[in-house]
Amino acid sequence: MDAPAREDFIALIVPELGNPFYASLAEACTTLAAEAGVSVVVAVSGRRHRRESTLSAQLTAASNVGGLIYAGMNRTNDELQRAVADGFPVVVLDEEIDLGPDATVPTVTVDNYGGAYQATSYLATMGHRRIAHVSGPPALLTSQERLRGYRDALAAHGLEVDEDLVLHGPYTEQYGASVLPYLTRGTAAPTAVFVGSDIVAVGILSAAELHGLRIPEDLSVVGCDGIQLGQWLRPQLTTLAQPIHELARTALDTLRTAAEGPQEPVRTVLPLQLVVRGSVAAPRPGATH
Repeated sequence: MDAPAREDFIALIVPELGNPFYASLAEACTTLAAEAGVSVVVAVSGRRHRRESTLSAQLTAASNVGGLIYAGMNRTNDELQRAVADGFPVVVLDEEIDLGPDATVPTVTVDNYGGAYQATSYLATMGHRRIAHVSGPPALLTSQERLRGYRDALAAHGLEVDEDLVLHGPYTEQYGASVLPYLTRGTAAPTAVFVGSDIVAVGILSAAELHGLRIPEDLSVVGCDGIQLGQWLRPQLTTLAQPIHELARTALDTLRTAAEGPQEPVRTVLPLQLVVRGSVAAPRPGATH
């Protein structure tokens, strides 16, 4: 049997599949590609930067891989930079990266700043005055943009940022559970929190009862990603929903264009949608500090 044609396969690198956001993104990419007669090889890096670089080198050198969608978390991937410089078709999805001034690459992402601004403003208009932000790894541009949106929204509502209420950590449920002691400290406790990832918000909701917190009576919670699990929590999670299908479709279309030859790199930014559910309520009287 002849080896498959180079253009018959594309690769997708994701940090993990345990986070439902990445699992949904991978499923959407593989499903949409299959409808176009293209197979997708999904590679998981385990959130390790060196592994992402190794996978980038292996996949871009493979004779049967015609393009790469990179949804990794390593912002300075040297192997990916070499592949782009050599003309290999690459599209960066979700987390924007820095490949240096001489290596530009098409990017498909969402309006992290605007979404964070919207979520934080929503909590402020509900009457909350002490609003915490549980962010992701500080090196990630998504984390930086969501933090910037949070800060600007507080300023727009005349609220000061309490740096003790800004926390950074990995996008895991365990991290979400671990932040509860920092969100329950006496009279300085916040009445609401904007969380940069739904899976982290799941950890907060799951551990709230252990810390004597009722959601949303004692603490309102807004997440980000729109994973389906949020609909099955009690209360259901208010969230900034990612346009998963549109992200995948745009990435595939952009990769197809890039494979046709040198193109002016484009940066596509899609909106996040605030989905209001039961995890947010107005603060109790006297709890606005």
